[in-house]
Amino acid sequence: MKRLYRTLRFQLLFRSLAILALLLCFIGGTQYMFMTRTMYENQAISIQSDINSMDQSVWRSIKSLARSETPAHPNLIYPGVTVAFINQSYKMSVLSEDPNAGAAPSFPKKVYRDALTDTMALHYQVAHNKAGEEIIVVFQAISVDGRQAGVVQMSTLTQPLNDSLFRQISIFAVLSFAALVIGLFVFLPVIRLTLKPLSRIVRLMGDIHAGSLDKRLPIDKRQAEIESLGISINQMLERIETSFQAEKEEKERIRQFVSDASHELRTPLTSIHGCIEMLMRGAAEKPEQKEKALQSMYAESARANKLIEDLLFLAKIDRVPSFEMKKGALGDVILEMEAQLKLLARNRKLEFFVDQKIEAVFDKDKMKQAILNLFYNAVQHTDEDTGVITVSLQKDGGIMLMIADNGTGIAPEHVPHLFDRFYRAETSRSRQSGGAGLGLAITKTIIDSHNGTIEVKSEQGKGSVFIIRLPG
Repeated sequence: MKRLYRTLRFQLLFRSLAILALLLCFIGGTQYMFMTRTMYENQAISIQSDINSMDQSVWRSIKSLARSETPAHPNLIYPGVTVAFINQSYKMSVLSEDPNAGAAPSFPKKVYRDALTDTMALHYQVAHNKAGEEIIVVFQAISVDGRQAGVVQMSTLTQPLNDSLFRQISIFAVLSFAALVIGLFVFLPVIRLTLKPLSRIVRLMGDIHAGSLDKRLPIDKRQAEIESLGISINQMLERIETSFQAEKEEKERIRQFVSDASHELRTPLTSIHGCIEMLMRGAAEKPEQKEKALQSMYAESARANKLIEDLLFLAKIDRVPSFEMKKGALGDVILEMEAQLKLLARNRKLEFFVDQKIEAVFDKDKMKQAILNLFYNAVQHTDEDTGVITVSLQKDGGIMLMIADNGTGIAPEHVPHLFDRFYRAETSRSRQSGGAGLGLAITKTIIDSHNGTIEVKSEQGKGSVFIIRLPG
């Protein structure tokens, strides 16, 4: 039951009926005051009209009766009405006293003076007789033979008026109650129909959970508020779905990263372990086998050390990127590396097309590392004797650095994943050459930190081009 009181449907119904009830009470109260005033005023006008319609002979009779000490018969003037005459000296003479209306009440002189002064206006007051009953008293100035004689005061009970008013208000109260009952049965289905889209949203939201975030609410354009709510909820669901998907992908990347890192570290450790076993079995006594084992252990330990350094670099970049960005000539940096690059290239042909005037904001050491990674990748995929590697730097809207080779190229299915961590297009060759699939990932991280972009264009059998674009 408590839950019912908290429902939007019940609250709307209750508030609608409460507003209707208050409105009916306001109308009833206003009607009561208006009808009371109108009925009293009409009664006063009716009495005044009766007074004004009397013949002059009646006024003479009233004037003569006023001089008499004995009151007239109660029904002589007007049945149900107590009549009194007030002369110009404000002396009252009771002319007719109705037992129901009671004795004629007396009023301040100002009341009679106003009636004598403004003879055309309606003068009346609501008072109470000695029995405490409400009466209406009308004052009307009279003239006899063209001269003011005084004021006729007529009073009668308002009980008949109040009874009529009570009947009217009772009828209105019954009709108002009926309107509330009808409103209850009318508002309930109307509110239910109005809230139907909202109920549908609540029901569908209850069906949505982490495994069904692809569901969307139907948009009801008949109600602007419901339409806006539906659109907002759908946008929220889309953001949550994207967030969940990103979290899922991130967890998968972390899992894959840990798996790949473990695998990459296990390979050199296994090799070193095998060499140690070989030495322990007697190879240490044979110089050739000993030398080969030591060289293998050195190469594998160097590979493991390089892998760990790369992993630490990526972890540091991901956590707190630390770059010393300075403005300088990027072309000079590339030319400084010429000797080192030629050493790596060995017999391969190396071409430089560098504009030394180009300046950029960059971290010198990190940019060198990115260039070395791309150059080393080109060396790995080109023939030692026929390979050609081209390094160019030029202006193209921004700054464009290209490293191209005429090597084996990259298959189209591998291109989208080249910058993923531990990704290798040619697993066997990469392992033999010592690569762990982190070089291009590190390069992309460095370029991203420089607000730049990196892309690759490749064709199998013809070579590859890595293009770095930097702002400038």
